[in-house]
Amino acid sequence: MRYICKGEEPASLTKYKKESNAYYDGYQEKSDVREQLLKEQGYLCGYCMKRLKNIDDVKIEHIVPQSVLKSDERKALDYKIMLGVCYGNEGEGRKKSCLTCDAHRGNDDIYVTPFDEHCVSLIKYDSEGHITSEDENIRKSVDETLNLNYDGPDAYLVQNRKAVLMECKKKLRAMQKAGIWKRKNLERLLEYYMQPNENGEYVPFSGIAIWYINKRLQNA
Repeated sequence: MRYICKGEEPASLTKYKKESNAYYDGYQEKSDVREQLLKEQGYLCGYCMKRLKNIDDVKIEHIVPQSVLKSDERKALDYKIMLGVCYGNEGEGRKKSCLTCDAHRGNDDIYVTPFDEHCVSLIKYDSEGHITSEDENIRKSVDETLNLNYDGPDAYLVQNRKAVLMECKKKLRAMQKAGIWKRKNLERLLEYYMQPNENGEYVPFSGIAIWYINKRLQNA
């Protein structure tokens, strides 16, 4: 998971919200929202960070619980609580243990949000690619509620994160053959993972690389 800075809502959503009887299911231009979420998230799932290629890959998730949304139908039109996520390994006959992200969360409360930079800073990883946190609520949210340590068919989240970490270390070794990695090299590589490419895309599963480099910078 990486920090997401929310941008402006689509013009079609702003226009629709002005209607007196506006409600989420009545909004017909959800493709506009999906497109906007794709761009501001660098074409990554807001939870697991896998690549989202186009709007067909995007599921609109609301950070707040369904119980809150049901009590206020207009609340679901608030773009600030919308997140673009993958379909979480959904498929016919799939057990819940195989699902991830919103598909696994269902209607459960969640105590982690990529919209809060401090919250994201409390997320940690290990060398094998597992995601966790010393904060108990955040740990339960990423591990149990969102099932982000699932490593089975059609997901392999742990293996993908480990591969990114190994590639990150390989890039650092190429920049400096021996000795302690210099701050300038760490900062240069951090920028690579923090910034989108020419197509506006972030590196998939890049949260673990950002975490690792920031940890190294503390001791550089």
